[in-house]
Amino acid sequence: MARDQLEAFLTTVKGDPALLERFTTCPNLNAIAELGATMGYSFSGVELVQHQAEATLKLSEADLEAAAAGVELQGHLWLAKIVWS
Repeated sequence: MARDQLEAFLTTVKGDPALLERFTTCPNLNAIAELGATMGYSFSGVELVQHQAEATLKLSEADLEAAAAGVELQGHLWLAKIVWS
């Protein structure tokens, strides 16, 4: 159920420029889940991590190389960011 909710939310975000702007300003995946909840969707930040990991595993070698170089891939809504503390 949560996967269906998450995928429906991501489809909605991709089709709405104003919502996409709000999505991209979320500071973390839990905040994205909270944004989805305000719209009636039910999924968690952890489910977003799992979804992103599964999608990453499906990328071609060329797409993985591009992602490693910092290129935004068509159809993906977020970029990975490593913060060293």
